[in-house]
Amino acid sequence: MAEITDSMKEKETKSTPVSPVSAKIVEDLAHNRFVETLVLNVTHQSRIFGEIADLTQIIYLALLEMDSARLQTLVRSKELKFFVIRMITNQYYSVNSPFYKEIRKFKMKSCELSSQISESHEDKDGRLSFLTR
Repeated sequence: MAEITDSMKEKETKSTPVSPVSAKIVEDLAHNRFVETLVLNVTHQSRIFGEIADLTQIIYLALLEMDSARLQTLVRSKELKFFVIRMITNQYYSVNSPFYKEIRKFKMKSCELSSQISESHEDKDGRLSFLTR
């Protein structure tokens, strides 16, 4: 357990501060819901809202961590939209992306609790019988 917290601390200290220029660019994008709109278009308006929100946050985080000069160049040359669409596409469809590894793979291997629990598992008070044994 100590090894895990040590590696987490290393990651925290290795992160570089976000430049004010990059922060302003990403803040403007977020205010205009730029990434959210593109994510919905690329994912064909997937009905899995949690995944879409997670993907959006991953894209914003990647933009914040990007080299400030490169981000400014993309904005000036009007290539940011294409670049973000490629990021979204790669994250959403690649099985090697952080989005797949952290979000989709987990959701595929887990199951949601269903509200359709069989009445045979409930006792006379409506409690689940396997919990009260």
